[in-house]
Amino acid sequence: MPDLHPPGSSVTAGTLRGWWQAIPVDPAQLRNATMLQAVLAFSGLYQPLSTAQGWWRMGGAIDSLALALAGANTVLLWTWFVLLRRGAFTWAASGFVASSLLLLTVGYLHWGLALQQPQQLLQLVPVLIGGVLLSRPVLWGAVAWLAALVAIGAWQDASQQLFRPLAIPAIATTAISAVVGIVLVAFVIDQALVALRTSLALARKRSNDLARSRDRLQLEMQERERQRDQLVHAQKLEAVGRLASGVAHDFNHLLSLVLGYAARGRSSDDPAQLKAALQGAESAARRATAVSRRLLDFSRQEVTRLESFDPGDAIADMQPMLRQIFPPDIQLVLRLSDAPGLIHFDHAQLELILLGIATNAAQAMPGGGRFTLSVSPRGTDQLEIAASDTGHGMDEATRARCLDPFFTTKPSGQGTGLGLAVASNLVQAAGGSIEVDSTPGQGSTFRIVLPLLARPIGTARQAAAP
Repeated sequence: MPDLHPPGSSVTAGTLRGWWQAIPVDPAQLRNATMLQAVLAFSGLYQPLSTAQGWWRMGGAIDSLALALAGANTVLLWTWFVLLRRGAFTWAASGFVASSLLLLTVGYLHWGLALQQPQQLLQLVPVLIGGVLLSRPVLWGAVAWLAALVAIGAWQDASQQLFRPLAIPAIATTAISAVVGIVLVAFVIDQALVALRTSLALARKRSNDLARSRDRLQLEMQERERQRDQLVHAQKLEAVGRLASGVAHDFNHLLSLVLGYAARGRSSDDPAQLKAALQGAESAARRATAVSRRLLDFSRQEVTRLESFDPGDAIADMQPMLRQIFPPDIQLVLRLSDAPGLIHFDHAQLELILLGIATNAAQAMPGGGRFTLSVSPRGTDQLEIAASDTGHGMDEATRARCLDPFFTTKPSGQGTGLGLAVASNLVQAAGGSIEVDSTPGQGSTFRIVLPLLARPIGTARQAAAP
């Protein structure tokens, strides 16, 4: 379908619309200024066209005063238009109302009411609009002026009908009707203006209330955000403190082993026992390096160093270190005769898990007892490492939470509750689980269940129970 519009028509229309609305006044007055601009432009074009039509209809026999008033009105209208385009809204509106009333006064004084009546509505509407754009006092002042002009025009008409008394009541009726019409139109405009201003005031009040509510809500949100940040910061500090305490607690166990081996070596002159003590101290120190890695594995979920090994061999190698943990009144029993198979796990982490369980067991048996560590098959594809003690045990609530992070029953500074939580994390990551059985007064049993990697080739292992 061919384009019926010239190429530059949309650009021209947009430019003209932008020019029409670009009045340099306050944004709150822009709508009123645009309305006044339209009234001035319409009246400024209508006045000369109407005068030209009257001149042509009357064959050039038109009153010179009418031509003078029409010319003066046209000049004044476009003067106010130019002032308005320069941003003088109040001057333009006031000048339009005042000049219109003055010219109408001259017309009513000269021609009376009858000759003005055909164009009365057209003369009054611009004046009323101008009054509305300024204020209510200006509107009702213009109405009073117009009512006075109607009365003057009626008096002029009546004075010319002194010899026709019957025409005077008709003139009075016309004047009263004109005044009533002016007042009625002004009343309707005034009430509409009052309702509009009331609605605008309510809308402005609502907008201010909403703005205040929004600001208050934003302040509350900012305060809650600040409190949340403070809470998170406090929780981070608490977590860091617990982790630091946990590191100190775990290192304390290993340092106790090192000190125990050092004391054993210092009290003996036998080179074999001295060598064994140094090897034990070295082994404990080597395991201490895995403590920080264990905490990193828990906090960063780092991949552990997995390897395939026989857990029975690993536990047998730990026998001297385990013996060092327990005092003489606690019996250590290792049941490693069954060799169910290999597991795929972090060798150092398994040692630390068992050392932690053994340390907890030693603390649970202050009056002596027995700690048993055994390895046995569970089904055809799993292996169970069971660690049992005859200590004071746990109630059901403690047993249910003993694997939770940061849960501990030890006094402040002596434990963080991370040991069993880390152990559970590592075992679960390897596809296994930790089961806990405990009865108050009868001890506790921790069962570490891990998947088997392969069947062993060797046979039985010597049970240890010194």
